[in-house]
Amino acid sequence: MSARKPVTVLLGLALFGAAGCASQPEACREGQVATPAAAQRHPVAGHHVRAHAHNDYEHERPLLDALGHRFYSVEADLYLTDGKLTVSHLNLPWESKRSLEQLYLEPLQARVDEQGSVHGDGVPVTLWLDLKQGGRELVDALHAVLEKYPMLTRIDGNEVHPGAVTVVLTGDAQGKRDFVSRYPQRRAVRDSNDYSPEDPPADSAWGYYALNWGDYLDGSGTGQLDDAQRARLACIIENAHAQGRKVRFFGAPNHPDAWRVALEYGVDFLGADDLQGLDTFLEGAP
Repeated sequence: MSARKPVTVLLGLALFGAAGCASQPEACREGQVATPAAAQRHPVAGHHVRAHAHNDYEHERPLLDALGHRFYSVEADLYLTDGKLTVSHLNLPWESKRSLEQLYLEPLQARVDEQGSVHGDGVPVTLWLDLKQGGRELVDALHAVLEKYPMLTRIDGNEVHPGAVTVVLTGDAQGKRDFVSRYPQRRAVRDSNDYSPEDPPADSAWGYYALNWGDYLDGSGTGQLDDAQRARLACIIENAHAQGRKVRFFGAPNHPDAWRVALEYGVDFLGADDLQGLDTFLEGAP
């Protein structure tokens, strides 16, 4: 898949959100015409290195189904329930509330202990924890639990010591900011659900974006984008990468059209509920 030439938009249809997209946040710096950079196959993991299991815990075998389809990123919704960190969708009384450690941390650590990495190929895996609550109690409980797992990327002030698994905190804005500010020594970094072309460079606390597809991009029901929207996407990815951050979109269509444009523009994580569908698509993608 070759890189495309810079996208030109007439009369500044606005590479930064004007003319029919006035409600969208700015995507480009003034006058910026970004050059899309297509995703390149990882020498070991291929395009599967970008495969992200959205709401992974809802599958029949949480974590295991995603790993079986060669995913390198999984996401779990996190609550503090009766003093324990649990994974569920809405934390309703009738929902099964399973332990974060039992579903994810313990089996991941066991695989790393046995194989040296999650897939046995030396390629890191990303575990996104979607904080559905904030508050000091959850932040402290999560820090204490993560400290038990040596496989996790470790942050010591401004130094990052990469591990076999990197935990990225997403969801509750205050909770994830409190976590990284309260604990200079920790085993998690955070994302932001907001992007600006003027965002500062990445640091040891903030290294990712998780952006709502519908807030930043328009498109068909399958994820096809017109030239103006492709120009916006090119700016977002170019600027994020220049500042040292990785990008995923949530709420994107669970469809090959959306996955295709994401690969064409170098999006770092391609989310899916349909694990088999994304697996098959990535296997055949150039």
